[in-house]
Amino acid sequence: MEIHTRDCKVVGRARINMKVKNFLLTEERAIIYKGYALLSDLHLGFDISFLETGANFPTFQKDTIFNKILEIVEKYKVKTLILNGDIKHNFIPIEKEIRLVKDFIASLEEYADLILIRGNHDTYLTKIFEVHEYFKLGKYIICHGDKKLEEEGFFIIGHEHPSIKLRDEVGAIYKFPTYLIGKEIIVLPNFNPLSPGNDLINNYPSSPMLKKSYEELEAIAITEAGLLNFGKIGELKRVIF
Repeated sequence: MEIHTRDCKVVGRARINMKVKNFLLTEERAIIYKGYALLSDLHLGFDISFLETGANFPTFQKDTIFNKILEIVEKYKVKTLILNGDIKHNFIPIEKEIRLVKDFIASLEEYADLILIRGNHDTYLTKIFEVHEYFKLGKYIICHGDKKLEEEGFFIIGHEHPSIKLRDEVGAIYKFPTYLIGKEIIVLPNFNPLSPGNDLINNYPSSPMLKKSYEELEAIAITEAGLLNFGKIGELKRVIF
């Protein structure tokens, strides 16, 4: 697969999965570590928020996300799922969303153990489930990423919905959900395909954990051909602008 920018041609060989440190990055927007699968930003109820405004919006989201997670559990022999924040979408409790999330979690528990980590959208989950502010998995610290922790170590975060937007030689624009990889951090892509991604070529990061270092992070894009390393965000910005 080749993507042309205005001034250069980014060429790479796409792979279905990619090993980074001790983690397997997958094209399914989840990383695998031993018997664990880590994924972030499901935003269950994203569709409900549109329905509440009277919009005609399809409500297949729950089943689509559930089936994708089950495929990950079966394919990678996952024993424990870590849902790294923003499990739900709406800040204000909506009865339909509460029922949806309860049913979703109960159904997932039939297939794997669950570890739930609190995100900034998870406003009422602590009243229903056991929810962690962060979780230590060996030497790795898993947190949502919407605020800084006093802890030091190797972090795995979500929250950012990272993506990169590139233009090919005929002017077509491609936007790819993206893993971000640094020396002491991995940023997960958003698992919900309907949630908008933050294009870090043109925008600044929203996570306070990335403000100072995001241009040094490598962008591993999820493309139709598989995972493709586009290099560091800062280098991409300098080439494109």
